[in-house]
Amino acid sequence: MLTKNPLCVCTDQTHGHGAQCLRPSRHADHHPRGRDELVAAGLNPDDPKHGRGLCTSCHSKHTAAAQPGGWNAQ
Repeated sequence: MLTKNPLCVCTDQTHGHGAQCLRPSRHADHHPRGRDELVAAGLNPDDPKHGRGLCTSCHSKHTAAAQPGGWNAQ
């Protein structure tokens, strides 16, 4: 996913950037469906078409919003 998106593709302006972040991507983020959803659907969660590259800041903010209880909260 980082090869596909070497720059952060986040467009959530509440993260403190303009229309698109464009900082260097550091994290592969499953999007728009989460890893568990992809596996349940019989899809390969590691296929780049199921993800996007995000910078550390945007990935942390996205994860905090999507999983407010942390990684193990489901």
